Amino acid sequence: MALACIAMILGSAHLLTAQPLDCEPLVPETIDNATIAKMLGKWFYIAGASQHPRTLQEMELIQNAYFFLYPTSHHPDEFLLTEVLRLKDKCVVDNSTYISVIRNNSTMIRQGSNESSLAQLIKSSSEDLMLLYHTDGNHKGLSISARTHNISTEQLEEFKTQVACLGLKEEETFYTTPKDPCPMEEGRDDKKHSVEVAEPPLD
Repeated sequence: MALACIAMILGSAHLLTAQPLDCEPLVPETIDNATIAKMLGKWFYIAGASQHPRTLQEMELIQNAYFFLYPTSHHPDEFLLTEVLRLKDKCVVDNSTYISVIRNNSTMIRQGSNESSLAQLIKSSSEDLMLLYHTDGNHKGLSISARTHNISTEQLEEFKTQVACLGLKEEETFYTTPKDPCPMEEGRDDKKHSVEVAEPPLD
């Protein structure tokens, strides 16, 4: 009981001394032809936060990940998506999904073979960052990806502040590491897209 009381007092003291968060509403990024062109190519998944139980389980498994967005030949507002993930000690390459863009509300819909998910593209401090606000029923989440895995301390703190302002907790936030990224597998169907978007080397 005494330990519980001490913990409560220390927790209260932290709240009293903590600086107020500089919370600003998330602003959707305007999606036009220029925005779509900038989104093509390779991105590194840096971190994610979510309230959704299944998403939390999936994020906990991801040691690191990078993905490619390729244009499609039949629709300007669709991307082909190839993901390369290290899930603990296992490498997974997934090119079974695509993304549809709804320009008027800055929404991106990920379409998989068995399910779909929704996210809104959010304005960020750099063109080299991709910030997505995820919604799934009453659950919300935030993820950040970048052109390189080594983002600045300021950019990471910006993400952490936004996570806190959304009411997401530290235990609901997972960060990746650049250690031991998985290579692209030879002979896969996603290789045919490299004609349209050059495949950068691993960072």
